[in-house]
Amino acid sequence: MPLSSRRVLFMAIAQLDSKRLIKKGQVFRIYASEYAKIAKLEMNTAYEQLKSAALDLQKQLIGIPKDQLLSPIPRKGDRPWVRPVGTGIRMLNVTEYCDYEEGDGFVDISFSRQMEPYICMIEGNYTTQVLLSSARLRDTNASNLYQLIRQKIGEKKDRYFEITVDELKDELGLFTIFNKEKKYSYPLFKEFNRSVIKLSIDTITDTTEIKDLSVEIIERKQRKASKLKFTYRVDEQMKFDGF
Repeated sequence: MPLSSRRVLFMAIAQLDSKRLIKKGQVFRIYASEYAKIAKLEMNTAYEQLKSAALDLQKQLIGIPKDQLLSPIPRKGDRPWVRPVGTGIRMLNVTEYCDYEEGDGFVDISFSRQMEPYICMIEGNYTTQVLLSSARLRDTNASNLYQLIRQKIGEKKDRYFEITVDELKDELGLFTIFNKEKKYSYPLFKEFNRSVIKLSIDTITDTTEIKDLSVEIIERKQRKASKLKFTYRVDEQMKFDGF
């Protein structure tokens, strides 16, 4: 998902009330002024990215195995939900629609019915602070590393976690598939560390509640770095000018 679309998605989810489910037909509005403030962009750039995000989100599909589908949020008058048969993948649209109002500078988002329980699940696992921190990150690699760290924190790994270099590249999406073979980007660790890891660490610590973030090599194979250890602390008291 493009960075601008991810920002808009997180800003919409941050508007949810954790004590309530999504209402039928609920619309989430994101203003260009809010987007510019959170992403630290000029207004003309914010307008362009907001429009692009609306187009991308409307085309965004998520594939979920049929046997793992969540039932839609039950509402009065609904027929009982029946899980589809088969073991295939159901492709779901993230949004029912996205409206972009150029003159007023905002986008309205309505999530598709089948996606509503997943949106509520995301909101339940992340605080508003985390969602807005995610939206503020301007670099895709930093955003993906931040999401990985928050995932590890959710797994009760509150101070550190270990991960192989290839697993980290998988999490960051730094690979291509050609003829069914996976080829990782940045074959030299020195380049990967300088161009991706260190820059992402600096961005995350400057932008989010994750502080004192560092990485060290804890395992080598044939002198090549093969396993890393990330350490950090979480500043739960960090204040953020939300919307």
